[in-house]
Amino acid sequence: MLTDATSFIHMSEINPPDLPNMSHLLLEGAWANVMVTDNVFGKIRVSPYAFSARITHDVPSVSPTIVISTRDRNILAIESEVRGALGNGIDSFLVVTGDTMPQVDHLADHYEIVRHLRDLQDSLPDFEVGMPTRFRAWQKKRRIEAGAQFLVAGPILDPSTVSEHVGLLDLQPGDPPVFLMVIPPFSETWIDRMESMGAVPATDKLRSRIETAGDGLQQRIAAWQASRQVATEAERAGCAGAILMGLNFETIVDEAALAWSPALLRAES
Repeated sequence: MLTDATSFIHMSEINPPDLPNMSHLLLEGAWANVMVTDNVFGKIRVSPYAFSARITHDVPSVSPTIVISTRDRNILAIESEVRGALGNGIDSFLVVTGDTMPQVDHLADHYEIVRHLRDLQDSLPDFEVGMPTRFRAWQKKRRIEAGAQFLVAGPILDPSTVSEHVGLLDLQPGDPPVFLMVIPPFSETWIDRMESMGAVPATDKLRSRIETAGDGLQQRIAAWQASRQVATEAERAGCAGAILMGLNFETIVDEAALAWSPALLRAES
C-alpha cells in the first residue's frame, strides 16, 4: 500500500480502455504502481474496479490504486465495488468528487464516503483510503480530519514551483504521506491547456526553456527532463511519491516508462 512505502514512489495515472482488452499486460516491467482513473471527464470506460482486478490477477508485479469518483454513485454502490475490489487483491483507493463534464444529477459527499470506508476497515481486509487536496494547509487538515490516510496534490509542470507549493501544505510530523501529481510540459500550448484545467502555473523561465529546446523531439526530451526534476523536487520537499498524469495509455507504457526509468531518475536526483 502507498501508506506502507519505505522509499519515494514513482507511479503513473492510467485510463482503463473503452472496451475490455489485454492492454494491462503492457504494464509488466514498465510500472510498479499505477493509479486507475474512474470515467475521467465523463467518458465511459471499462470499470476501474474490473480493470484493476485484471491487473492484480495478470500482472501481480503492479499495484493499482483505484480512483473512486463519487459524482454519480451512492454509498451502497461504492461499498459494493470496494468489497469486490478487496476480493481481487486491491487495497488502495483515492476518493475524489469527480468532474462534472457533462453535468450529472447527483454529487455524493466524498467526505461521507471516506468516513464510511474508514469505518469499514474494522471488518474488512486491510486497505487504505486517500483524498486529493489543493495546496492549502486548511484543506489538508480537513482531509486528514475526514480520515484520509494519504493525500494527492497538484498537478505541477514546473520544478521551480514545487518547493513553494508543497510548503503551503505545512507538512507536519505524523501527517499522511503526500503524493505530487506531475505533468510533463510538452509545449507552450500544452502548458496553457494544463493550466486551464487546474495545474500550477509554470514560470516564464520554463516556458522559454521548452520553446527554445529545438524541434518537436527536443522539446519532448526537455519536457520529460522537467517532469523528472519535478519528481526530484517533490522528494526534497517531503512528498512520499510522484504521480505522472495527463497522458494516454500508449505513452504511459512506452515513452513515459523509458523517460521515468529508475536509471534516469537516479542519475538526475
